[in-house]
Amino acid sequence: MDKVICLGKNYSEHAVEMKEALPEKPVLFLKPPSCHTEIKDGQTLRLPWERGEIHHECEVVLKLYKKNVIAITLGLDLTLRDLQKKLKLAGHPWEISKSFKHSALTLPFTAQRDFPNWREEPFRFFVNNELRQEASLKDALFSPDAAIHHADDYFPISDGDIVFTGTPKGVGPLKPWDEVRFEWGPIQAKIRLVE
Repeated sequence: MDKVICLGKNYSEHAVEMKEALPEKPVLFLKPPSCHTEIKDGQTLRLPWERGEIHHECEVVLKLYKKNVIAITLGLDLTLRDLQKKLKLAGHPWEISKSFKHSALTLPFTAQRDFPNWREEPFRFFVNNELRQEASLKDALFSPDAAIHHADDYFPISDGDIVFTGTPKGVGPLKPWDEVRFEWGPIQAKIRLVE
């Protein structure tokens, strides 16, 4: 993997909840591969709580080979929300609010052939058994193919790159000892956040 490619504001209701205009083209930003961590069912994980409020953004994540999707999973694009707001208000780039250790979490990837209806199947994200986010890729403003083609116009895409496809409404803060659960067809996992 050379990079983590992320789509911003790819679900209209999320753009509304963030009080931002709908984009005319895919909004792209990058994370270095050092931000990526694969998590497994039953795992515990510590986040940098000392850096401020951390918000979850559950997303479908794609793995690429020769610019084609070869596998899919769910992930969390984590955001230091207070820092992001401060940087945006100052008109500064906000990558540092998105690029920290464990800020690009994914479950293990599943081959497309093992999940044939992944483009239509809704995914769900729970915090302490409370449903926080639910959507499917059909709800996204830009399809995975459109986003990949757009990204390819601006920077090289390498084999093994992963793409976070954007988050639906319902983003919010996480805290130590939260139990988070992912559900999407055959992709199911539960992890515990610790101090």
